[in-house]
Amino acid sequence: MAITALYPIDRAAGRRGLLEEREELWTQTMRERLGPARIRLSRDDCGAGKVQSADLADLLLTDWDCPSFDGYVSRSVMKGEFDRDVVVVMAGYAGEERLSFNETDALLGPGALLIVNGDGLRRASFSVRHSLRKRTLVVPCSALRAAGGALAIPSALSLGPDRPLVNMFHTFLGQVWTGLPEMTAIEREAVRTALITLLAGIVQSEGTGVNDQSALPALRAQLDRSIAERLNDGPIRLEDLAAEHRVSTRTVHRAFELTGDTMKSVVRAQRVAAVRQDLLNTNLTIAAIAHRWNYYDASHLGREFRRVYGISAGEYRQHYAGDADASIRSTIDHSAHAAPQVMEAS
Repeated sequence: MAITALYPIDRAAGRRGLLEEREELWTQTMRERLGPARIRLSRDDCGAGKVQSADLADLLLTDWDCPSFDGYVSRSVMKGEFDRDVVVVMAGYAGEERLSFNETDALLGPGALLIVNGDGLRRASFSVRHSLRKRTLVVPCSALRAAGGALAIPSALSLGPDRPLVNMFHTFLGQVWTGLPEMTAIEREAVRTALITLLAGIVQSEGTGVNDQSALPALRAQLDRSIAERLNDGPIRLEDLAAEHRVSTRTVHRAFELTGDTMKSVVRAQRVAAVRQDLLNTNLTIAAIAHRWNYYDASHLGREFRRVYGISAGEYRQHYAGDADASIRSTIDHSAHAAPQVMEAS
């Protein structure tokens, strides 16, 4: 990984050019690490701060040390830029941030956890009044669904530090951040799996949108397992799943509708997850992987993979398979020195 930008600029207030430059830098970093947003810095503070990133393959892990600012996301800001189906997790460590997602208001403070899906992010606003220290984790929804089975991912879920799993997540995320530079590729993959599993457990434990008195959640878990077992066997048909579990096709539809999914979307998510594992852990060609997981051809696999991960299967393998470099990348480092400069290092 590389230091992509280092801007040592003095903090003198009232310099319009400096303020605009810092606002643009924060806006750019927000777009790269979370999603497109407009940032307006406090006029009493030039916006000194620090942003560092340490990704785990397709999971974007970012450490934020933010000044006072206001920001918002809207359709006019996004303009198709936030098309990926993701969940954003925000863990608060110091200071406070007030956020609003559609009709949901939340306060991110020390020990709190905020989980927001892509729909919640499409119209959001946020405000930091003094300073803020937080970490964010961006996770593809397909990875969560593959790990969590019948998982209803909330538009916005705000959790306090009194929840045991929230405390566990904070502790584990801190250990990951500290230990990542020394981890091997195998260890980082294990950490990625553990983070996704723990996050899926947190969402499931909140019981979002699932009626515990219904038999459908149990059926949905069984259907997910059946799909995983059939991935190598050819096309997966709704009628076959219904017959296997002795229910009607309508009941199968209802089980998937619990979490806003369809059978096809779950099959796609599981196939792409299996492809990802082969890209990282085998030397099979893209064509061979496509055949193994019942895609029409390598082009079909490529389109589905890019839709989920935003890059091609070949690029994903090149970037992440056997990557031994686990150093933490500094995206922005604002300090109180003189003239601006940009540094790049590999």
